[in-house]
Amino acid sequence: MLLGVSVYPEQVSMEEIDAYLALASKYGFKKVFTSMFSVEGTKEEVFAYFKKFCDIAHQYGMVVDGDCNTMFLHKMGATEKNLAVFKEMGTDIIRMDMCYMDQRDVDLINNEYGIRIELSAAFVKAIDTALKNGANPNNFSACHNFYPERYTGADLASVMDVNEKLKALNIPVGIFISSNVENTHGPWPVHDGLPTLEDHRWIDVELQVRHLLSLGNVDEIMFGNAFASEEEFKAIDQVMKASHVHVPRNDAFKDFADFFPHGDLERVPFRVDLASDVTDLEKEILFDYPVHSAGEYTYYMLRSRFTRMIYKDKPIPPRAYDQPCFKRGDVVIVNDNLKHYAGEIQIVLRDDMKVDGQRNYLGSIPQKELFLLDQMKSGRTFTFMK
Repeated sequence: MLLGVSVYPEQVSMEEIDAYLALASKYGFKKVFTSMFSVEGTKEEVFAYFKKFCDIAHQYGMVVDGDCNTMFLHKMGATEKNLAVFKEMGTDIIRMDMCYMDQRDVDLINNEYGIRIELSAAFVKAIDTALKNGANPNNFSACHNFYPERYTGADLASVMDVNEKLKALNIPVGIFISSNVENTHGPWPVHDGLPTLEDHRWIDVELQVRHLLSLGNVDEIMFGNAFASEEEFKAIDQVMKASHVHVPRNDAFKDFADFFPHGDLERVPFRVDLASDVTDLEKEILFDYPVHSAGEYTYYMLRSRFTRMIYKDKPIPPRAYDQPCFKRGDVVIVNDNLKHYAGEIQIVLRDDMKVDGQRNYLGSIPQKELFLLDQMKSGRTFTFMK
């Protein structure tokens, strides 16, 4: 998962940009998006500005993604077949504000300078056409737009539809999240956040990221507005550390070793409000087992089955729970009243799962985060954040 930030040169100084990129890179952010055509001046002045900009970004190990349009392309003396000036400038990625819907898209994508072309995710048909006309699929990606005006952002269903189509074409897709710092800005002096998804406006940034991880079809996440705070960077860093793990193959299980998730894995991190009577063993199973993995069917629950094999010799005494039913988002563990399955961690998905004495209540996913469960399907791996 590539993380990125956005900066808008016409509104801030180069010194502020330098400090911001230094901070972002400290927390694993590797990409900076910027608006090239909004910088005024002659061709020479604009070139000098972005040459310095790119040098700063590269100093921090970041790639530069420059928002461009045809007018700016030609202003800089470039054509769809000749991007030499952008190479000299140090630009790594050119995001075209609009597609051409013809051979010019292919010419851009197949440029000889190694500059990656980023197209708007909204133009799936243009992307498909470019591929059919010989565009190199390894030299371009797609990215959703951001929406500064309230109530104009995308809905989840539409984004999911586009993402699935792009995944079918093997095209990486990026999306924007929004900082909640007061008076952040975008390319215009508006201060209402800058997400792709309207429902992400004003929710915690780490929850925005965990939601996008749960979708399973996003490759890049970028802040749309500037400047995000160090606290937000830290929160996202914690999520990314929880969401990615390397698990070695467990040969102790012999013929079953390949069934256990292993290798470099991406996990959806859930927060859980723990009950007061959870035992140390239950906490160990909940938090320390690296790859909870949803079973074949997810009708009543997300069922992490492998923990019962690992902890089969550990006692899990039954514990009373004074509710008639578990609710969606409750996290439970099978106890010794159902010994064959004891140790399974389960996340309840329905409000009518009766309390039958076979499961101990461990806690609940916070109400405001229950929507993360909507995208969890069979085979998805997940974890719990302490």
